[in-house]
Amino acid sequence: MRLFDTHAHLDFPQFNGDRNLVLSAMKEHGIFALNVGVDLPTSQASLALSASHPHIYAACGIHPHEAKSVTPDTLAALEELLQKGAVAVGECGLDFYRDLSPRDQQVWVFRAQLRLAKKLDLPVIVHERAAWPECLQVLREEGPVRAVLHAFSGDLARAQEALALGLYLGIGGPLTYPKNEPLREALRKVPPQRVLLETDCPYLPPQPFRGQRNDPLKLRHVAETLAGLWRRPLPEVAEITYANAQRFLGVQG
Repeated sequence: MRLFDTHAHLDFPQFNGDRNLVLSAMKEHGIFALNVGVDLPTSQASLALSASHPHIYAACGIHPHEAKSVTPDTLAALEELLQKGAVAVGECGLDFYRDLSPRDQQVWVFRAQLRLAKKLDLPVIVHERAAWPECLQVLREEGPVRAVLHAFSGDLARAQEALALGLYLGIGGPLTYPKNEPLREALRKVPPQRVLLETDCPYLPPQPFRGQRNDPLKLRHVAETLAGLWRRPLPEVAEITYANAQRFLGVQG
């Protein structure tokens, strides 16, 4: 059985003590991952991980929290990184919850990365928090673009809005949280071909591991919950979502 974690941060310091052990265990259990950059240094680290581990792919991008320091030179450097083996742009988007960067700057940097993705024919990993209408407006105006809404936690109405734009839904640990019934109800009704599994590790662990560091080995718990919602065997759900990830990222293996 194969699983594909489409959003991991294995380069983050939370893995400094056992990164190689985690990577080896992933390989042993047939778990692939997209390691996602949030700024230029982590994007470079994602490329390095990908270059040395065949089951790891790289995304390069600038998170909205980091948008405040972005200049045209930053974007030029990002474009250079994207051309060194990245399979996706991101994570990028809008975060009006923490507001760590001015909102107009977030929008500018988001638009710039969407345009880079179109120029390079790469999919996009989209971060959205407390900015739903604004995020969808930018995606409509800059589209069409192949994109996933990372850490999607909305209800059926929001899922349908996203699907109408051709977006994928990135589903992780929050699917297992007791209070997230609206998300589970949405997942019962969305097309399986538009769902990607993710961890956002080291964050957002599944319910049995709340308070602990998340990692790609815990992705199985998300897949098991999804299998229950879809009333399909776990291996079938694993293969569907694995194929979705391959198609979305344009990779084989």
